[in-house]
Amino acid sequence: MIDNLPNDTLTEVFRKVANQADKLAAFYEINALRSTNQRFRELIESDRTIRSEFRKIQQETRPARFANARIEARNPAGTRTGNDINTYHDVDVPDTQDRIKWLAAERDINANPDMVAGTAIERNDVTDRFAQNRIM
Repeated sequence: MIDNLPNDTLTEVFRKVANQADKLAAFYEINALRSTNQRFRELIESDRTIRSEFRKIQQETRPARFANARIEARNPAGTRTGNDINTYHDVDVPDTQDRIKWLAAERDINANPDMVAGTAIERNDVTDRFAQNRIM
């Protein structure tokens, strides 16, 4: 289990994952470790070099992650809320976050004939008035 690994081993795990050719896959793997393991998260937050490497991967993968979030939000088989999609894909631009919530609400309505606009708006935390009006 990763909880029992020494810090230098955690650092090596980070570097091996971060240095793979597919930076998008690297981001998702590192982010999964960050979200499930406190020690790994602390390592990234406390080590300047590792934090810098992680931020570089975040920046490099931002357009692809945002595209993946839009794809997921439109997927009629999707079940994650807009907020969950934004969190998973680390969408950190407010306008893009709003767009993902809007798309997820529309997806919910289109995928479920019993879903009403108000419920989809609430479920996906759609706060943008323009988006709310478009959904209604």
